[in-house]
Amino acid sequence: MMMATNGVYEDAEAEVVREVTRCNICGSIEYKVLYKETEAQIHQIVKCTNCGLMYAFPLGKQNITKYYVKEEDTQQYMWATPQVHHAKIKAKDYEDIDSYLGRYFPERGKLLEVGSSTGIFLDYMRGRGWDVIGIEPNGSAVNFAKEVFGIETHQATLESAPLSEASVEAAVMLHVIEHVDNPAAAVNSVCHLLRPGGIFVVETPTFDSFAFRLLGRRERSIRCDGHIFFFTVNTLSDLLERHGFRILEWKKVGRTLSLERLLWNIGVISKSERVQRLLGKISENMKLQDKLIHVNARDMVRIYCRKK
Repeated sequence: MMMATNGVYEDAEAEVVREVTRCNICGSIEYKVLYKETEAQIHQIVKCTNCGLMYAFPLGKQNITKYYVKEEDTQQYMWATPQVHHAKIKAKDYEDIDSYLGRYFPERGKLLEVGSSTGIFLDYMRGRGWDVIGIEPNGSAVNFAKEVFGIETHQATLESAPLSEASVEAAVMLHVIEHVDNPAAAVNSVCHLLRPGGIFVVETPTFDSFAFRLLGRRERSIRCDGHIFFFTVNTLSDLLERHGFRILEWKKVGRTLSLERLLWNIGVISKSERVQRLLGKISENMKLQDKLIHVNARDMVRIYCRKK
């Protein structure tokens, strides 16, 4: 007979002991291993055999702590800092978010970004009439958002941020949910922060994509050690609907990036240090960091949903 006890799955007859966890969406403890440790990334990646959610397991420690930078340890971000430079390049990719939210809130209102980084997206939305606020664990990014844009940004997580229930009209989470330790709890927290009828926008890599089918363990997003949940349109929709939201619309979206970043991504996919060094030299010699391109490989999904 098999049973789950204190995170261990025991088969008394076969004398087999196996670590388990509950699927963050459906709660099942049954999974199959897709990739062993280091085969795709640092973690083992498994797939829930009930709902299909893919996740890194076991983690052994909280993933979110790696993004929390104490104020006394912060470095000063500049416009040339890669985190700032990449965010500035992608700003135009989010014009659709303001357009979509404007259908429901023509007078705008208060907008929260979870994982607001350097504040570039919030500054963009503020310029379109939104009253903006951010949550970000990285102190360097928080300082940049405050000092350069004057944006109210809390160095915190969803659990520790000093925000009131039902205090915002809209919430946005862009390429964050794949990093958090408990997506279900995060979605539930956002639901409580939204006013009735509020809109939640979530964007993340999606693994019902041609790129993943073609590349498997070499796919760029699955190789990122900081990614611990790997959603499809169906699994992300399921998660949102279980925690107080109704799906309004979803779309596969692209990104604007420099040719330097594009070659860097190709280097990651190659899994070859030699290829990575060669592409790095090409980027440097041809000054590709300022040459931009918009790519839609249909490997990212943006879901718009409304609080029930």
